[in-house]
This record gives sequence, C-alpha cells and structure tokens, in this order.
Amino acid sequence: MNNKIGRNNPCPCGSGNKYKKCCLGKHDDEEFTNPVNFLDNYKTLRKESRIKQCLHPDNLACSEKIIGAHSIQNNKILKRLSSNGHVYMPCPKPDNPFAVMTKWGRKEATVFSGFCGHHDKTVFQPIEDGIFDRSDLHIFLYTYRCFSVEYHKKQEVVNMQKNMFRRKPSLIGMSRDEDPFGGMHMAIDDFQPVKKLFDNSLLTGQYNILTSVIWEIPFAINFAASGFEAPTTDLRGKKLQNLSDVSTLAKHVFVIVFSEESKTYCIISWLKDNDELFYEYRHQLESLDQQQRQNYINNTLPIISENIAINPESWDKMEQSKKDEFGMLFWGLTEISELSGHPYNRLEAPTFDMFSL
Repeated sequence: MNNKIGRNNPCPCGSGNKYKKCCLGKHDDEEFTNPVNFLDNYKTLRKESRIKQCLHPDNLACSEKIIGAHSIQNNKILKRLSSNGHVYMPCPKPDNPFAVMTKWGRKEATVFSGFCGHHDKTVFQPIEDGIFDRSDLHIFLYTYRCFSVEYHKKQEVVNMQKNMFRRKPSLIGMSRDEDPFGGMHMAIDDFQPVKKLFDNSLLTGQYNILTSVIWEIPFAINFAASGFEAPTTDLRGKKLQNLSDVSTLAKHVFVIVFSEESKTYCIISWLKDNDELFYEYRHQLESLDQQQRQNYINNTLPIISENIAINPESWDKMEQSKKDEFGMLFWGLTEISELSGHPYNRLEAPTFDMFSL
C-alpha cells in the first residue's frame, strides 16, 4: 500500500480538491503553530470536528434529532456509580487534555452523538429495561454499542486531523510526503466490514454473529467500562496478527464490564468470522481463575479505553502510587515495553485493583 500523497491525490485537509490545487505549497497558520495558543487551538479543533449522525442503517426510520447517546447506561449504571451527580473518567476534557482522570457530570459522561433519539431508544431498550441474560441479543447490543462509540470517535479523530492539516500543511513534510494521518484512515477501513455485519444483524434480526467469553463475578463493582483492541499476541505471548501488514484488515476484540444488582459481568467478544484466529485466545480466557480474570481486566481497560466510568469517592481513596500506575498504562507504558521486545503480561497483578474500589 502506497501512503504517499501525489499532487493529484485528494488533499488531506478533506476539501475534496486535488492536493496540488489546495494545500500544496501553503504556509502554516502562525497562530495555530504558536505553543501559547495550544489549549485554545485544541478546543477549537475538538469543537469543529464533532460529528452528529445516526449510525443505524435504517435511515428512513430516524427521528429528526441526533441526541447525546450514552455508551454506558445512564440510569441503570452511571446513576449508581455517581457521587453528587459526577463520575470520574480517564477521558480528558479540552481544557486539560493531559489529565489522567477527569470529573464528568453523569448526564455528559460517556455521551457521543452517534444515534438519533428513535434508534437509541428502540435498539437498546432490551438491555436498558431487562437484566443481562447472556442471550445473543443482549451480547450483540452491548458489543454493538461498544463498537458504535469507538467507530464514531475514530471518525471524529479523522475530522480533527483534517482540520489540523488545513492549518498546518507542513505536517506532510514531516513524514517524507506520506499521509501523516494514514493510520487512522486504516483503522476506519478495518471497521467497515465489521459495521456491515452489525448493520445486517440490525436489519434482519439475526444477532448470532459474535463469539463471547462471559465472566460473572459475585459482587458489584464501582466502575463500568467498554473498549476494544486488535490484540497482536495471545495471553502466552504467541503472535496473533501483524498490525503493520496493511494488506490485511485488523481483527478486533471488544471488552465490556458492568454491574447489575449484586453481580458483575465481563463480556469479551469478537466476530464469529474471526474464531479461527482467536481459537486459542478464547480457551486461554476461559481457563483463567478468578484472580487472573481480575488482573486481565485491571491491566486491559486502561490500555485500550478511555470509556471507563468510576465512582469518584472510591478513586479518591486510592493511593497516589496506584493511580500513577493506572496512568502509565493509560498513556502507553505497554507500547514502550513491547517495542523493546518485552510483551506486557496482563495476568500479573498491578498495584491497583479496580475491583476493590
């Protein structure tokens, strides 16, 4: 795959014009490149890059209004986790993009503008109103919601990158005339066949497209989360997929953790089309004892997701050194370790324990 941008290629700024007739030869916006303006520019980029859409494939049934849909249930989960109407999330706000943990109002936490009011209500009603029953439908809906928020966020990141390039066209010169944002475009391309399968399930009512491992823990926890990854190794360090091979679509694993009543459920799922790839991985997950399962979740969530809602009082009680280790995982400690040839062991207990919050 050739990532180089030719003069006749579409301009990376997203204008739709050819590169040679758009940003080729343009100078950077001095106000944008001035470090003093970093926070203001970041806020502007975030605002400009927002997308309001309904991801449901039945567009004709959409209501007029795109809403702020919760990717983690508000009344059912966030209400229980909140303290004085707030939860913590490792999801920075524009005014402090480097924070590890940020306070969010319950009504704004985990919200994304990815569904119209009609589809957000009708599609997810079974898991809003009913207790998780391990059915194909419930597993599908939890996984589909996880997929939707991640897909939507990736689209917004691409928008943000286009807006950034428009202000700083010299970015292309920093990567030897290659597309500086090609990686995120590839990530969205990887998700397109996944979206088609989810869309088909929604239209046909055939929800048995996922393989899942479900862990049940006999107590409620003070956090909830969803996220995804394209794992490169299994739990024993065996190679699963090579993400640098751009000719092959990445295969994803989705992780959802939540409590209902006095129990906690961890759903780890992937498309049945990928069963052969994840065959050993599945058996490794199923063979873990209770402590290893908790270690896996403790390590995995900060590595793969910022969509984690935590009870503020519980987090505040945790020792600073444990918060720091969570932060190191969140900011990419494992990537540094793996680049140096040392795969991170997710079954080894970190100093922090989300399950004891």
